[in-house]
Amino acid sequence: MKSCQFQRARSPQQKAERRAHILLAAADFFSRQRFESIALTDIARQAGVTKAALYRYFPSKEALFLELYLNELEALAEGELNKALPLWEALADVLVSRSLFCRLTAILHSVLEQNLDVGQARTFKLTLLQHFAVLGQRLQEHSPFPPDKIGGFLLQIQQAIIGCWAVSHPAPVINKLLNAPPLDVFRVEFADALRAQLKALEAASR
Repeated sequence: MKSCQFQRARSPQQKAERRAHILLAAADFFSRQRFESIALTDIARQAGVTKAALYRYFPSKEALFLELYLNELEALAEGELNKALPLWEALADVLVSRSLFCRLTAILHSVLEQNLDVGQARTFKLTLLQHFAVLGQRLQEHSPFPPDKIGGFLLQIQQAIIGCWAVSHPAPVINKLLNAPPLDVFRVEFADALRAQLKALEAASR
């Protein structure tokens, strides 16, 4: 990704474009590095802004990645599910194809929500609730659920993503050990694990 010049955004359109550039740069870094190793200075440089300017849009690295997560969730909620497939399978296909969303979900509670004040946390959770409502409606359109169970099903999906991502993406040294017998029995493929979890969750939620 090419960076642009350090010029102050003044119009609402310019500010929206600058915000989008910052989010795109953050996504690019996150696709290649662990969250802990990403520096806001590098994101700012790639987005074409100063670090001070970046802080005008996002007060912390966590706030930046929370918005990136919400953008990914919104795209997921507005996407189409393959109605020719069972719900669990259609949903698994979409989630597996959205690696960025799954990676962010995996660190949502343990990392991204840890450096927020009460106001930021409340705003994030309310926005999250809105996106969950849209996603729940999408799931209902695909395969109707009992109204009192759809919310719990969505939370269980989130938990399944977190768990499956954690066990299928071990630390680098462990990952190397799992490449050969006898330790390869511990290797877990994210897509396979998530499909199994979602199939079981849907069956249990009916």
